[in-house]
Amino acid sequence: MTLKDHILIAVLIAIAASFYFWLGRPGMPEQPYSERAAEIAAADPSTLSPDELLARLQAVAQERPTEPEPHYHIAVLLRTTGRPEDAVRAFQSALRRDDRHVPSLVALADLLTVENSGEIGEMAAQLYERAWRLDATQVRSGFMAGLEAYRAGRDDEARARWQAVEDQLEPGDPKLGMLAAMVTAAEEERETSEETP
Repeated sequence: MTLKDHILIAVLIAIAASFYFWLGRPGMPEQPYSERAAEIAAADPSTLSPDELLARLQAVAQERPTEPEPHYHIAVLLRTTGRPEDAVRAFQSALRRDDRHVPSLVALADLLTVENSGEIGEMAAQLYERAWRLDATQVRSGFMAGLEAYRAGRDDEARARWQAVEDQLEPGDPKLGMLAAMVTAAEEERETSEETP
């Protein structure tokens, strides 16, 4: 193959890429992308593929640049479609818009914990703690912040955090039982690990 052939192939690839960019993607009917975007925006979300839903959420994020919710929903979608690193960045984008957005704080902490093989790192613990301080009904987040200390052997710190979570709840609140169950599970987890040689 001559140099002239290589140049011709490169030009054809560039032309094809240009048409791909302007007109859509494989499998799409022949229509400009702007028409396809409008079609996606008008469709029932339950009928959209993950890629189409992502495109719709990204359009919403552009329309509402100061709001965290579109970025939060983008992150959730990315996480569920197996793109955890992109999901982390999207949760961070939500928090840049509102560092008090509790759903993003909790979801990012959960994702960091999952990606750390279930170990609660310092960053995740801080996110859980902040979520609970912003919203005392986030009992699990308060517990998780204490669990990081408990697993690290800082029992007094962990129990103080768990007590603070309990103190924020009204007597008879069902979340008291949930908190007690989580603390018991943490204690049993430690006993089991100590018994295992």
